[in-house]
Amino acid sequence: MDCYYGIVSTNEEPVADLCVLDARDDGTALARARAVAEQVAGWERISVYAGERAVGVVSRVAEAAELPLAA
Repeated sequence: MDCYYGIVSTNEEPVADLCVLDARDDGTALARARAVAEQVAGWERISVYAGERAVGVVSRVAEAAELPLAA
């Protein structure tokens, strides 16, 4: 059985952190990946894998900029 792991990326570093995830299925791995990424300052995304199989990517949700009101 392959283990789940994640690669945390920031704007400055494509591999800012590498972590092993304690998960038994893809959904749990993605949820735990986000929790791990939140601990890395400036994270942009975390790519999740099960062995060599890509599971998915969790991206930081950018805060929406407010549009100016029409005059």
